[in-house]
Formats: sequence, structure tokens, C-alpha cells
Amino acid sequence: MSPGRAAASVPVPGPPCASKIAFRLFGLELDRRSRAAGWGITSNLSHPGVVPTNLLAARPEVGRGRDTLGVRLIRILSRLGIVVGTVETAPLPALYAAASPDAERGRFYGPRGPGHLGGPPAEQKLYSRLHSTEDARRIWQTSEELTQVRFPTDRAVGRTARR
Repeated sequence: MSPGRAAASVPVPGPPCASKIAFRLFGLELDRRSRAAGWGITSNLSHPGVVPTNLLAARPEVGRGRDTLGVRLIRILSRLGIVVGTVETAPLPALYAAASPDAERGRFYGPRGPGHLGGPPAEQKLYSRLHSTEDARRIWQTSEELTQVRFPTDRAVGRTARR
């Protein structure tokens, strides 16, 4: 299969959601394959919540000449410490997912506040688009085809590679 055809078979919605969904499906598949083959890799997912950074800023190159009402509201609420996260709290779910002894493998972590927009890290329900193991498998296979890298699936190979 050509890279173009492989990429076309990936089951994701349009941008900007597509890359986030694909990345998360890949992470879940990595954890499943690591468990099955005994690679010893734990893969968790995380999201920072809503944080007023330059990703929200009005920029002509992304089609926004000025901040929307929603963006202005997020900035105000963040300054007041209400509902949304801050630049300082945004990395906490990723740190929790990667380093906390309480984080379980193959899970999704994000802020536990209202609407999961801010607050301390907690386990989140997977988005409905992340439930398909078939979609995750196809993302994995497409990644292998596009990179021309194959990973061992045999438990013995996985143990040997860690020595």
C-alpha cells in the first residue's frame, strides 16, 4: 500500500481533531501491544484542559484576526483562577500519567474540574472516538507502513530487546 493510500484509510475526523484522535489511538494501541508482547512499556494519554496560551491567540495565519468572545472569557476566568487551567497547571495531567505510581496503564488523564477544563489531574473517560480497537490497529499499521518500521510481536523478542 502506498503512503497516500495508507493515510487515506486512517479513520479520523477532519483537522484539527484528526491528529489528536490519531495520536491517542496510537498511544492506546502501543499500550495494548506492549502488554501482549511483554515490551515493558506503559502508554497513557493526557490532556491539559483549557489554558490561555498563544495557541488560543488571534493570529491571521490561522484565520482569526482577533480573539473570539470565548477566548477572551477563557483569559479572564484563568486570571481569576476560575474553572480553566493555567500555564502552570496544564502539564500536571501529563506528569501524573507519566510518573505517578497511582496512574494505571492505558488510561486517559486530564483536569478533574468542571468540564475537565482545569483542576488537579484525574482519570478521564475515553472519548467515544477512542473506543475502537480496530481503528487503533489501523493507525498502528499505517504508522508502520509510512515509517517502514515494524515492531516485534513475539514475547521472547520483547524480553531479549530489554536486556
